[in-house]
Amino acid sequence: DASLQKILYELRDFRWDNKEQITDIKLELSNVNKRLDKAEGRTEEVETRVLRTETVIKKLLQRQVTLETKLTDQEGRLRRENIRIYGIPEESEGCCMVTFLENLRRGELDLPKDMELGIERAHRGVAKFLSYKMKEEVLGKAWQMKQTILCYHDNTPTVLKKRMEYSEVKKVLKSQKIKFQTFPARLQVFYEDSTCLYHSAAEATKDMVEGGLKVQVIPPAPTLEEEIERLFTWQKAGRRGGLRKDQSSKQQYKEKLQSFRRRPPSKD
Repeated sequence: DASLQKILYELRDFRWDNKEQITDIKLELSNVNKRLDKAEGRTEEVETRVLRTETVIKKLLQRQVTLETKLTDQEGRLRRENIRIYGIPEESEGCCMVTFLENLRRGELDLPKDMELGIERAHRGVAKFLSYKMKEEVLGKAWQMKQTILCYHDNTPTVLKKRMEYSEVKKVLKSQKIKFQTFPARLQVFYEDSTCLYHSAAEATKDMVEGGLKVQVIPPAPTLEEEIERLFTWQKAGRRGGLRKDQSSKQQYKEKLQSFRRRPPSKD
């Protein structure tokens, strides 16, 4: 039959066209997979470099913290024999600051004239004693007497910053007539039933609120280690698992093509 023969030819052509199209699709998918594998390889290299860089940066920052701690400690030790002086009138020291301070201390503190203060050197506002014991004696005497010129420990900037954080806490304690003292960056509070030593303003405010005092709670500042962990959150993803092997790729192609195959008519 001519019509049946024509249908068979058309089916053969259609099948041949489909076969060519499927071949082209397979080739295109193969090229895409090659490009993806190449891109994944580069991405994996970048991920490895990023993780290695993070590790190096963490170690460097940890070393920086250690060095800063040691530097602050050394700076504090160098300032132990120093007294910082406030309230000296302008141009009153004359040509020798050391002599001026010795005469000033004797007059202000009523120290014996034959007592050797042992001031090694001095510039405006800071005097360095040869003896830590003498420095503490002079400083203690200065705190006991009312005077226009004030004397304090020569604290490091790090210690001064921590002491400033206690400002709000000290206001509340003064309003409640609770005794306290700071040394050098810690706060000791003398409550009626106990004595507490706080190492930070956050610790002090939290404990004071729990004790019933009205004070604004200061959140603890994140440490450098916490900032590092928060900053470096990169996780290596790795390559695709299913398309790396040719056998797996072919199997996936077959499964996808099965959905396009015509099903035989059901026999009812």
